[in-house]
Amino acid sequence: MSISDKSVSDFIKDVASKSPTPGGGAVGAIVAALGAALVEMVALLTVEKKGYEEYEAEMERVISESSYRRKRILEIADEDIKAFNEVMNALKLPKDTVENKKVRSEKLQESLKKACEVPYDLAREISKICPLAKSVNKFGNRNAKSDAKSALALLEAAFKSAIANVEINLGSIKDKNFVSSMREAVNELKGNVEKCIANCENN
Repeated sequence: MSISDKSVSDFIKDVASKSPTPGGGAVGAIVAALGAALVEMVALLTVEKKGYEEYEAEMERVISESSYRRKRILEIADEDIKAFNEVMNALKLPKDTVENKKVRSEKLQESLKKACEVPYDLAREISKICPLAKSVNKFGNRNAKSDAKSALALLEAAFKSAIANVEINLGSIKDKNFVSSMREAVNELKGNVEKCIANCENN
C-alpha cells in the first residue's frame, strides 16, 4: 500500500513499530510534503485577496508548482521504502561461495547507490520548493505568516534528513567516482538551500 493511501494514524504507528521501514527517509519525505502543502495553502490564501493583487500571478505559479512538488515527494516516500528493502534483500543473499559473494557484493553496491539517489532526489525537490516558500514568506497573506514560517522549518528539517540518508549510504559505496560526484551534488544543494532559508528568515 502506498503511503498516500494510509491514514496519518496508521503511518505513525508503522514508523513507531520495530520494522525498519518506514524510517527516517520516508518520514523526511512526509515532512517535506507537509512543507510544500503549507506553501500551497499560503498562496491559496493570498490569491484574490484585496491588497495582494500585484502578486496574483506569482501566487498562481506557486500553487501550481508546489502542488506538483508535493505529489512528487509522496512518490519519493514510497521509493525510499523500496530502496531500503532492496538493500536488506541484498544483504540476505548467500555468500557461501566465491561466485555468490561476488553476486551479493554487486547487488549490494547497486542497491546502496539507489538508496543514495532516492534521498538525493528528495533533497533536490526541497531545493526547488524553497524559493516557493521564500515567495509566500515575502509576498503572501500576512495573516498566514506563521504558516509560511512553519513551511520553512519543515522544509529545512526534511532537507537535513534527506542529506543524512544520502551520506550514511555513501559511506558503504566503493565506487569512488559515484561518491565524489554525489558529494559534489549534495554540497551544491546545501549551499542553495542554506542561502534560501537564510534569506527567508531575514524577511
